[in-house]
Amino acid sequence: MNIVNLFPTPVCVKYLKPLSKLILQKILKHKTKPDWQFNVLQSQNTYILEEKFLKNLKKQIDSFIQEYVDEIIKPRKNLKFYITQSWLNYTGEKQIHYPHFHPNSIISGVYYINADPKLDFILFKKNVYDQIKIYPSKFNIHNSDTWWIPAATNKLILFPSSLMHEVGNVKKTYGKRISLAFNVFAKGDLGSKQTLTELKI
Repeated sequence: MNIVNLFPTPVCVKYLKPLSKLILQKILKHKTKPDWQFNVLQSQNTYILEEKFLKNLKKQIDSFIQEYVDEIIKPRKNLKFYITQSWLNYTGEKQIHYPHFHPNSIISGVYYINADPKLDFILFKKNVYDQIKIYPSKFNIHNSDTWWIPAATNKLILFPSSLMHEVGNVKKTYGKRISLAFNVFAKGDLGSKQTLTELKI
């Protein structure tokens, strides 16, 4: 049969150029603090992509965001999408990020600076309520409530900020998982005057 995937959730993946040793050293030495929610170490600077030493990385991320906007959102009006906050996560052994989403944001993303694809993953959760629940004999993208994507060094993942997600337990075999997370919003005219949804930002 022919399956038509109506209203799919776009999660996009791309590999970026490896970071230099100098940039990696700066990231490892960056000042940290426990985050407010998961007790994971986080960069004190929550606008980390504004720092000069990450200028080229920000350019790569901005380019992928624009590709996501052009291919997925396809806005009619002249909107400028931009990164709001960005921060580093240093997730240690046996630490996790509990299920959460990102309010006050349209697109969210995570770039993995140190991750093992055999051990690390990001788990996405379906936001739709099923009134009737039938458990499948074999899971696929159509019948699953959750779906995980392996995390790997230099891997960048973009997804709608409203999509619930969590990050799995760090194993002790390779040390800290380091990631750079960020949120994206838009400037310009959102919505439509005719449909009474207009919002000028």
